[in-house]
Amino acid sequence: MALRKGSCRLRFLLGDMSQTEFASRMKVADSTVSRWLREEREMSYENAVLASRILNCHAEDFYDWIEVPKGKRQ
Repeated sequence: MALRKGSCRLRFLLGDMSQTEFASRMKVADSTVSRWLREEREMSYENAVLASRILNCHAEDFYDWIEVPKGKRQ
């Protein structure tokens, strides 16, 4: 089995924190967070680790993970 990223779960993980506050704490532009939320861009591993520290979760929590047969990563 292999894994591929599914839907972004950031909106759920933000809870009551605003997108603007999260962007400020991440030291990224609001538009970057907006692209993550609209799934136009994926978070880098480094950003996922930083975000996980801010939101008190795990880096792997930012996406749904889908098991796929090895060699079928589409």
